[in-house]
Amino acid sequence: MFECDKCGICCKHIDSIPQLKDFDSGNGRCIHLLDNNLCEIYFERPDICNVERMYEIYFKESMSKEEYMRQNKLGCNELKQKYKKA
Repeated sequence: MFECDKCGICCKHIDSIPQLKDFDSGNGRCIHLLDNNLCEIYFERPDICNVERMYEIYFKESMSKEEYMRQNKLGCNELKQKYKKA
């Protein structure tokens, strides 16, 4: 399972994700991100926002779950380095 620390950075920078264009509030922030960095539609969120679901649909034939989770953690850390205030 992907361990999200709920920093909200991925949900505050969705403007480069075509599948989420209808969720962009106009400044890159998801319209469903609450002030506490939780998702207002968590249980109905799009597949692209669900790490485990994306693995099952798109990646389970091409990589192990361990490798997929490792890649997601790396991507998460890259976003944090790029956007987190020092």
